[in-house]
Amino acid sequence: MEQYKLALVQMNCAFGEQEQNRKKAEQYIREAAKKGAALVCLPESFNGGYLGSRILDMKAMAEPLDGPSVSHMRSLAAELHIHIVAPVLYLTENGETENTAVMIDDEGNVVGTYSKTHPVGDERLYFQRGTEYPVWETKLGKIGIVICYDVCFPETARILALKGAQLILVPAAWRASYYFKEWWDLNLSCRALDNLVYVAAVNRCGPSDDEIFAGKSQVIDPTGKVLSAFGVEEEGVLFQEINLAQVKQEREFNTVRSLSGGLQRAFEGMEGTVNGRETKDKAFHAANDIFSTVYSAEYICNSQYRK
Repeated sequence: MEQYKLALVQMNCAFGEQEQNRKKAEQYIREAAKKGAALVCLPESFNGGYLGSRILDMKAMAEPLDGPSVSHMRSLAAELHIHIVAPVLYLTENGETENTAVMIDDEGNVVGTYSKTHPVGDERLYFQRGTEYPVWETKLGKIGIVICYDVCFPETARILALKGAQLILVPAAWRASYYFKEWWDLNLSCRALDNLVYVAAVNRCGPSDDEIFAGKSQVIDPTGKVLSAFGVEEEGVLFQEINLAQVKQEREFNTVRSLSGGLQRAFEGMEGTVNGRETKDKAFHAANDIFSTVYSAEYICNSQYRK
């Protein structure tokens, strides 16, 4: 399907109130389906909420893939014939917790999962980081996901684009404090233009304990243009028509093509210089580690400077 309607659910998630959040999300998903959406994406940790100061409490809310939250979303997807991206805290088979987004197709099947590769703050102490950047071939084209802070690292979106992604979804719990709101807008538009890809970012909104979340869910086209957006505080469903033909057109004619083409050749060239995909993936993760360290160091320095 080259053209379809996308829906992003911007909502205030009550911390620790999983059943309440599931019911609230269901109302918005039903609204999206009624208005013809083929794909709906929820914000980061939609079921339990997110608080950077209470990561241990979040860890206690982790669920397996057959737990109540994903099972509920699968049932809705099958009933309403709609694709759903459900970001949850995932309790792995070995007892680890991962900050994960679950891709569910319109028949209620789990297509796959993506786990956050750049945990932030105390997530680094208690959550297991993801190690893969999957791109799924769906009825709606090729889709990849990054979660919240991941989008600050150009390499994450570039890997997805080189794997063929036409749409990158960014579920988030992005705070409104410091200069984070400015980072949000800047990173999203840059990732779209960098890779000539649609970027659809869905953030939670509203206050929770001592944190305020920035909202501003938005959809950006492959030229970096914001097509539709919510404000900071409003709750609801943001709709946007997606036309995958534009991705193809921009990648054929946009001047950014010369840059992406060079990186594509470099990516493909790694196949001949290393021993298989596993080593190549390790090289990418090593590069990501370097950038993550740089960003972390910069953040610490800035924090000290502000004091």
